[in-house]
Amino acid sequence: MATTHKSYSNGIHVEEHAHGLLVRQYGEAYVARNWRLTPAVDELISTALACGLDWMIRSDHPLRKARWPNPRGVVYLGFSPSPDLQWSVAIDSFRPARGDYGQAVFNGKYLAQFEAKGIPFVFERRNRTSGHLVVARERVLPTLTEVAGFDHGVLALNRAPRHAKGFTTEYVIQHTLLSGWAQTPWADRYRDVRDEFPVDGGHTSRRIDILARDRHSGDTLVIELKRAEATPDAVRQVAGYLRALGRRDDFANGALSGVLVAERISESARALARAEGIEAYEIAWPMQLTRVV
Repeated sequence: MATTHKSYSNGIHVEEHAHGLLVRQYGEAYVARNWRLTPAVDELISTALACGLDWMIRSDHPLRKARWPNPRGVVYLGFSPSPDLQWSVAIDSFRPARGDYGQAVFNGKYLAQFEAKGIPFVFERRNRTSGHLVVARERVLPTLTEVAGFDHGVLALNRAPRHAKGFTTEYVIQHTLLSGWAQTPWADRYRDVRDEFPVDGGHTSRRIDILARDRHSGDTLVIELKRAEATPDAVRQVAGYLRALGRRDDFANGALSGVLVAERISESARALARAEGIEAYEIAWPMQLTRVV
């Protein structure tokens, strides 16, 4: 007889539901839509938990509106090392015919640690220095075992400061703005700040470098970061994010605004930013922001 429910460590209980797999943890729950508790899925969950990724429900994910008793839930299973850190890995391609799953998407902030260990994955770039780390199905469980030994501190919103001077990557610019948010031009208005915010959902989702919201008005600020010189493509990227968020119900209340931050912003990018109504700032080390549009 097939297993339809099972309890795991750290307060996790999963059971099959008409709409998918109902995941419960310490009083919170959500439906992983269309998933089933097959032997492969059981092995996936058990392996992730054994590797220290023993939070399947985080403080801000899934979103409250997607949690039980909403039967639609979300399309993935996700795992994090704590309720406060970001997701470590998400799997959102359950395959009913085979009873297992497809690729796994590991957090892009692990990139340096993946490279240092030479772990194979397909890196799908969404901008020049950040993106998803997509691991093929046959490598998911071995990669989880490797990630167990990683420094999960990189998954914090405000990551540990780097000692090297200069903006070596976009992540350094991102950390600089996040850790010094109170000194940015937007801090007085926007207090709820997130990084790597998924726009579309799924393992191919575009991710906004920094998304900030005014909790009272619902106004939202989208910040795109570029190391070195930003071109018109960067402006189009911000505009595309704004259009995508404008189609989402959870961004229906409040104004949407966009900002481009780069070390240098070309004249053509400035012209397009003016036309699109997007602000543009050049940033100099360690954190000097000069508005150019």
